[in-house]
Amino acid sequence: MTDKNHTSYIKSIARQLNFDYCGIAKAEFLNEDARRLEAWLNNGFNGKMQYTENHFDLRVDPSKLVPGAKSVITLMKN
Repeated sequence: MTDKNHTSYIKSIARQLNFDYCGIAKAEFLNEDARRLEAWLNNGFNGKMQYTENHFDLRVDPSKLVPGAKSVITLMKN
């Protein structure tokens, strides 16, 4: 099965399960998101939500959160 076939299969299952969105991305360092999150934290926008500062490295690199991960599947339900 090719990568394109895997993607189509996963998205078709997500539709069958009535998810409103299914996205698939590489599990890699999120350079742009890391800069935005760092600026957001530096501005104190997290307020009392200290958990948003915890484990910064895991928030911006999903491959560190789940070692060996190759992809991240995001599902949304409104």
